[in-house]
Amino acid sequence: MKVNWDDLRYFLVLSRTGSFVAAAAELKVTHSTVARRLASLEAALQTRLFLRTERGCRLTPAGEKMLPRAEQLESTIAYLEEEVSGRDKQLSGSIRIGAPDGFGNCFLAPRLGKFQRLHPELEIELVAVPMYYSLARREIDLLITIRKPAGGHIIAKKLPSYRFGLFATQRYLQGHPPIRSREDLRRHRMIGYIEDLLYDEELHFMDEILPGLRPRLRSSTIVGQMNAMLADHGIGILPYFMACSESTLVNVLPEVSLERTFWIQFNPDSRRIARVRATIDFIAAEMEASKGILSGPPRSPA
Repeated sequence: MKVNWDDLRYFLVLSRTGSFVAAAAELKVTHSTVARRLASLEAALQTRLFLRTERGCRLTPAGEKMLPRAEQLESTIAYLEEEVSGRDKQLSGSIRIGAPDGFGNCFLAPRLGKFQRLHPELEIELVAVPMYYSLARREIDLLITIRKPAGGHIIAKKLPSYRFGLFATQRYLQGHPPIRSREDLRRHRMIGYIEDLLYDEELHFMDEILPGLRPRLRSSTIVGQMNAMLADHGIGILPYFMACSESTLVNVLPEVSLERTFWIQFNPDSRRIARVRATIDFIAAEMEASKGILSGPPRSPA
């Protein structure tokens, strides 16, 4: 039995995309090439790896058994290409980072240029959207989340904590009733998330500010919420690292704040790859150096 590594690569992409057309687009070949390479692999293994359905392809029991082994081989080959060939020190290739939209767009994006200047051969892709992509399906290399993963084979490293506060523009506040306590918020227009579109339950924090408080203007992204605040539409909850860059925003009830923690996640075999290790270290170092803006102003004594 002779198994071609290139055929295994086609198998992995097809298992992650679920269709010949999508796999062909990712591999930049025709769908007939994908079908031919899969047929070659199935012939070498003398077993069927996929079931073809109207909705695409799904793994057979044999395919499911083979998948983790093929992923191990994929990681080993990536390791050999980087470390054994001597390219490890050059940090070439690409790294794809998944992050929440606020952290990705407002914290990471302005800093990743510095990282790339240190490693000009490295290609960086930042996926900063209000959803989490899958590490298991290799959609991304690193995933930053607001909660630690429960179980599984993913490795998670804790990053520095950060805090949220209540913010609005001075212009909005001047035209509305004064706010001296949390109860006063009920008389104001609140801005927040669309609850049934929350991508992480850790963002369900309006009730933590005041039970029963509901936003009247809702957006699926924290960047959208901030832009609504900047347009004088109401009061919202923002991370201090976002609010500190907007001079027109005022911290409402500074004694009221929420704390969350970021986690950076990656596949166990990825930590052997130099560009992954270097990216993790860079993000952690940037957050450590930015603790002042992540935690906001000192807390008032209880």
